[in-house]
Amino acid sequence: MLCKLTPEEEVRMHILLKGIADDPNALEMQKFIQHGSVTTYEHCLRVTCIAFWLNIHLHARADEASLVKGAFLHDFYLYDWHNCSNITHWHGFKHARIARYNAETVFKLTDKEKDIIQSHMWPLTPTDIPHSREAALVCIADKMSSGYETVLERKAQRKEKQER
Repeated sequence: MLCKLTPEEEVRMHILLKGIADDPNALEMQKFIQHGSVTTYEHCLRVTCIAFWLNIHLHARADEASLVKGAFLHDFYLYDWHNCSNITHWHGFKHARIARYNAETVFKLTDKEKDIIQSHMWPLTPTDIPHSREAALVCIADKMSSGYETVLERKAQRKEKQER
């Protein structure tokens, strides 16, 4: 995978995720598919890892605690968008606000963390502009992860099937 953390960086990130990624509500994300065969939980963990890596390697000096919390909760919408007819058509436009609402219902969030979650779909949602370096990093990391999951990972799966 792109953006590989060192073992020390990975430990630091997982310490920041404690109490969030292992929360029973967050574990619900394992029930829903995000892209291809990737669960929403796996996607959120991947986005967190990429954003954390970008912060380190771009020397962005983002607040790591807010970055990790906002990144992990950015898709905390808790439904299957593939089979939800009342939202599916507008999922791309609506889910960030739903994720923010769910996250602030379950977790104590700072204004920065709320902005990270709500603005991660920019520029698709043009009025939800990232207002911090943390939000910008998560927005970029989400695009990188989504692209990988929808294009490269599916391509690898097709190639694997052809080789059988």
